[in-house]
Amino acid sequence: MNKNVLWTKGHVIKEFKVFPDDRGGDYVDVGLQLSYIKYYEDVIDPSLHVEISVIDALGIINKLPIRSGSAVRLRYQHPSQDEEVELELVISNIFGHTIDQKREIYTLTCETTTALSNETTRVIKKYKGSISNTVKDLVKLIGAEVTVDETANESEFFGNYRRPFKCIADLCKKSIPTTFSKGGANSGTAGFLFYETLDGYQFKSIDKLFAGDPIEDEYVMTPVKIHVDPENNFFVASEPNFKESHDIVKKLRAGSYSTANWYYDVITRKVEFHNFKYNKSVEKANDEDVTPKDYRDFYSRIILGTIDQGTTTIPPEGKDLATPQDQARTQAQASARYSALFSQMLDITIPMNLSLRAGMMLKIRFPNINTDRSIPKNSPESGNYMIARLSHELGNTDGDFTGLTLVRDSFTTHE
Repeated sequence: MNKNVLWTKGHVIKEFKVFPDDRGGDYVDVGLQLSYIKYYEDVIDPSLHVEISVIDALGIINKLPIRSGSAVRLRYQHPSQDEEVELELVISNIFGHTIDQKREIYTLTCETTTALSNETTRVIKKYKGSISNTVKDLVKLIGAEVTVDETANESEFFGNYRRPFKCIADLCKKSIPTTFSKGGANSGTAGFLFYETLDGYQFKSIDKLFAGDPIEDEYVMTPVKIHVDPENNFFVASEPNFKESHDIVKKLRAGSYSTANWYYDVITRKVEFHNFKYNKSVEKANDEDVTPKDYRDFYSRIILGTIDQGTTTIPPEGKDLATPQDQARTQAQASARYSALFSQMLDITIPMNLSLRAGMMLKIRFPNINTDRSIPKNSPESGNYMIARLSHELGNTDGDFTGLTLVRDSFTTHE
């Protein structure tokens, strides 16, 4: 990472080749025809995505030809990361195709080879044991590996010819992280995320993501004149866009604060009830609870469901987590955790930083515009945020930037 140059420029495309059949056959170097590259990661998307815009003055789309299923090798470098980025991709779609007398313009949508392998792979066998180990085995089916947070509970289920990503998505809702400590309190709330970054596949506890430490450098909202300082790349380059941070009606309807959960056990024909209160059950990233005091004890949402006895949740040795009541509690926790995940969202643009990944924590500081010295100098919107979605755009006429969608589950107080 070179912090002494301006990160809004400086990317270098090392290689951009398209292979019509396989990576060992004929190819065309499309580097000179490249318009821009957009790279995406998202914590609720199991696959990363890349869009490549091509201005084709040679007619290579038909000469080669370039079609869905063609392989792509892409390498580029930027001062924000020491190592160059190398991606082996497959074209999944071609859109925006226009033609005039001198050129053709089109955009290639690309996925990783393992993401497309998921579409042709079916899970047949029965799985039993630790959920985190099961996820590792499922990802191996598509020829990949995954970094996991260990789970406290186990599960037993049949694949029933589902795709691996579908099985993992179902396991995310049932997974409880091993307990961990932050601020002297142990916690372990159900709810995991499965997604892909430049470092590979990730199976992560929402609790542990929010409890993680932010990166060393703090991003600050600064005056425009500072943007040309080559030694200051950690600034917010656009006006922040806060989305749905204070819509209490929407949060109440989503059950972000408290839910009443009724689950029907199809085996015993009994109904299990469990209520989930967010402020008492979730490890938060910042200091202040976002749950309004007047609405903490009211069930603003009622959830009806069934206890999944067909795919049994198994307790760890020496523990009892497999009762219908515990299954109801786990599903209720996960439902509330997902509802609260995007309760506070913030869109910002920063100078391109290829070292960032979806799921990382950032510290953002917004100066308080109030001139009263008795009021904290930093805005209450300042604090720790998790990167829910990122997009790197190389080749934009305005420069190289990274767009971030940030989320958090609480406010923080700054001096």
